[in-house]
Amino acid sequence: MGAINIQNLVKSYADTEVLKGINLAINDGEFLILVGPSGCGKSTLMNCIAGLEEVTSGNLIIDEDNVTDLNPKDRDIAMVFQSYALYPTMTVAKNISFGLEMRKYPKDSIEHTIQEVAKLLQIEHLLQRKPSQLSGGQRQRVAMGRALARSPRVFLFDEPLSNLDAKLRVEMRTEIKKLHKRLNTTIVYVTHDQVEAMTLADRIAVMKDGYVQQFGTPYEIYNDPANRFVADFMGSPAMNFVECVVIDDKLIIESDGKSVQLNVPDGQALIKAGIDTVILGIRPEMITEPKPHGNSGYITEIPFTIDVTEPTGPDTLAFGTWNNQEVQARLSPEAGAKAAQSNQLLVQIDTSKAVLFDPHTGKRIRT
Repeated sequence: MGAINIQNLVKSYADTEVLKGINLAINDGEFLILVGPSGCGKSTLMNCIAGLEEVTSGNLIIDEDNVTDLNPKDRDIAMVFQSYALYPTMTVAKNISFGLEMRKYPKDSIEHTIQEVAKLLQIEHLLQRKPSQLSGGQRQRVAMGRALARSPRVFLFDEPLSNLDAKLRVEMRTEIKKLHKRLNTTIVYVTHDQVEAMTLADRIAVMKDGYVQQFGTPYEIYNDPANRFVADFMGSPAMNFVECVVIDDKLIIESDGKSVQLNVPDGQALIKAGIDTVILGIRPEMITEPKPHGNSGYITEIPFTIDVTEPTGPDTLAFGTWNNQEVQARLSPEAGAKAAQSNQLLVQIDTSKAVLFDPHTGKRIRT
């Protein structure tokens, strides 16, 4: 069991408030990711959960136990660090078993745990090696093995993949996800990498300046962002933001000297808000070469002058300008190749999932 309830948690250093009233309810067996830019407070929150930082005010509840003032060793939490934190003079087997030995576990139980964890992480052949003889990915598996050996009720991962190369990071990401499915244990995972967050999490807490900006599933965070910061931070490539003139419930886009009207789902909210400009947020994959689309009222064709293209293999990113602001379109490789030659393209914009933001506050405008 490992449900975590964080209640109005505040952390200050002297007069500087780093965490500003965090409230999160993490279900038993859930994979939660804390994501945000450097300095947003995500690692501080992780350290408060672990007991490595003293909480200024608020409560931390694990299952039914208030652990706010407990020492780290009494919280039944295991942590995997960015730097692996392995003992260099010990073998892999000793690194895995060290915590169990300190707790005076029986020798036969320790040996059984070592073999079980090594098999789970596929490091049986490494048990007699020392950390200096291992690759980065192997060291990270050993660090995970040491945490697993204790069978804690909560695992904490503090940017565990940031020291690995890109290919290995993808492989380890998959391994961590498989591991969570096998164990079904609560995991709290800190990262600044929004791709990691989207691919691993059951739910994501997006943080900025000590606040949780949005807490929800990857689908909710990506498709229904609470504000412009969340919309901009989550997604690769990033969401497009275009300041548009509002006429009644429609938006006006200028492209190649032509004015084009766009229908948007929250058009009625524009009328209620009584504003004359708005920030249109739209994902690059919603701007493509024209395709059969039935009779959707949210699909409009617009001329697009392309400044540069970036082939990625499965698709091509094309960069152009609307309303004097850079816009990315996501094209098929074939359309991207044609666009690179002519620099001119008619694109289809689908505003059915477009989101609108107040140009002054960055807050969502909703019906």
